[in-house]
Amino acid sequence: MSSPSSTSLPTKRKKATTTQSSKSICGICFDSVTVSKIFTNTSCNHPFCTRCISKYVKLQRKDKVVKLYCPDPQCSLKLKPQHLQSILPKELIVEWESAIYESSISLRKKIYCPYKNCSVMLVNDGEEVVTSCECPSCHRLFCAQCKVPWHADMSCRRFQKSTKGQHEKELDEKFIELAKRKKWQKCPKCSMHVQRNGGCEHISCRCGCNFCYKCGKDWIHGHICKYSR
Repeated sequence: MSSPSSTSLPTKRKKATTTQSSKSICGICFDSVTVSKIFTNTSCNHPFCTRCISKYVKLQRKDKVVKLYCPDPQCSLKLKPQHLQSILPKELIVEWESAIYESSISLRKKIYCPYKNCSVMLVNDGEEVVTSCECPSCHRLFCAQCKVPWHADMSCRRFQKSTKGQHEKELDEKFIELAKRKKWQKCPKCSMHVQRNGGCEHISCRCGCNFCYKCGKDWIHGHICKYSR
């Protein structure tokens, strides 16, 4: 007696699959980082982990650097706030954008409060000549033409010819002589004298300009001073 033939049904086997998230090497710390934590500038595609690029921008802004470039030593493309707004704190983005705006204002429109404990920058948007001006920060009056505290009792011409005005001029001349003797460097943009007390040659002026203290040239990405050779 024959037993009934039996046919075995094919069994479906699941293929073992392993999903490995793709990684990239950070150009600053050289760690292997998942792509989700990598920042790339769409113009150059140099990869940096979000932690390193955030730290880089924070340190640059701490040094008052306005024009930031890709950290890759062979790259000269600029970084812009909108490139990093998804990974940087909002207050840092706003502060950086404000610094960029301030640096774009022409020097002739900039006015600085003459009081030493203030020195806030103002902007003259109009074409008219501004004399009496109230600082919006310290709320004290000053003369925008003479760049001194407000001389209410006389005109700018009279003040500049007065003993006080001549004294201010003499002080300016003595300061210039002192600056030459001490070899203080001048900002190439606003001509403000700067005295370096220490640190590297990279100077950030209050006008937003970055320059080399040794040669006086604009400090750009990868700057090598000719006097350091």
